[in-house]
Amino acid sequence: MTAVTVLAAAKIKQQKIERRLVRAGFAVEPHDGGLQVSRHGRWDAVTATVPKLPDLPSDSLDAARRLLGFTPRSGLMCWFEGSPGTSDSWPTVVDIARAVAAEVPLAVLDDHAGTTYLINPVRGLIGPEEYEQVRGRPTTADFLRRLLGG
Repeated sequence: MTAVTVLAAAKIKQQKIERRLVRAGFAVEPHDGGLQVSRHGRWDAVTATVPKLPDLPSDSLDAARRLLGFTPRSGLMCWFEGSPGTSDSWPTVVDIARAVAAEVPLAVLDDHAGTTYLINPVRGLIGPEEYEQVRGRPTTADFLRRLLGG
């Protein structure tokens, strides 16, 4: 099984996420201490559990902290068959991430393979190639600091 983690700067309320997914047409059932989420039956099923943040890899937490600007306060671990981006379950993972992003102000998805995505509730995952373009620009404070020699 493959795991990815959705991390948020605010508390993720699992009941709100569950209701949002049900309204979007997903079947949500209790499973292995979490929730099993699927739209089309078992072939695209994802199990979502609430991880203990201190137990997550420090690389994941550090990447989330850099993007969120805050230490993550809560998370949701998604377990599924296959690889991130190519699995039949991947669209379900993205929909779960979008549901989380619709409920919290800032959220990221870490694929535990070196890529961290920003999550937009409408667009879905925003990859590093897109957010690095925006984040890579110098801020006004950086520009002034260089200009004034500070």
